[in-house]
Amino acid sequence: MSLASIAPASVTPAGTNPAPALTGQGVALAFGGIKVLQGLDVTFRAGEITGLIGPNGAGKTSLFNCLTGAYRPTGGTIHYGTAPLDGLSPAERARKGIVRSFQTVALCPDLTVAENVMMGLARDYRAGWASAFLPLARGRRERAAMMDGAMAALTTLGLERTASAYPGALPPGTQRLVEIARAIAGKPSVLLLDEPAAGLNTAETRELTRALRRLAAPDLVMVVVEHDMDLVMSICDRITVLNFGTIVASGAPDAIRRDPDVQRIYLGTEDD
Repeated sequence: MSLASIAPASVTPAGTNPAPALTGQGVALAFGGIKVLQGLDVTFRAGEITGLIGPNGAGKTSLFNCLTGAYRPTGGTIHYGTAPLDGLSPAERARKGIVRSFQTVALCPDLTVAENVMMGLARDYRAGWASAFLPLARGRRERAAMMDGAMAALTTLGLERTASAYPGALPPGTQRLVEIARAIAGKPSVLLLDEPAAGLNTAETRELTRALRRLAAPDLVMVVVEHDMDLVMSICDRITVLNFGTIVASGAPDAIRRDPDVQRIYLGTEDD
């Protein structure tokens, strides 16, 4: 499908706000002699949905792993606002409000939807996840607060009626939204979504698109790695294109749609 055939983007206006951005300067990553990321300079702004696209192996998930602390870059620095993130573990970054989803849905089948979402709040409570389920006063209070937070996240995505269901009884699209609800339950400042439309049918992708638009907020940095170009072009304020660990293009959807280098990558017309 030609990028130029996709309808113009319809995005939530970003406006002007002082919320911090997530930035990387000279981010490099190598495994042995293989250069996965080659000195990337990226800025992901609050109030915008940024798309991160590129062919398989371009470095998109590797960049996510560097941003969240799963990988330690071999060069460069990463900041949230003015605060450096280098050296912080994934858990420490999560406590700073930097959360992500994964390509594969990972919900606990033995917990209800609401309980799965509550797991995204465990780091915010002193009694902890296990104590919240014990017959202690403190645990009961925290469980009630966690349930309120979980229901708020489910309601944001229109999933409140699924709260008592088990994940296995839900279609793939709804399971994906439940995972996103778990990610947003703690009211993150940075939300990184790795291929949220993977495995979804057309109707489920439309529902996901509407949900992501509802999540956009002036104080939230949202970055979406995705292969579904219709979704990317319809929700993103800005798009960054990676190929072989380098940035090929970055800009508004309309500019990316018409960029000759992007067309060449996606249409496979590179010269031999």
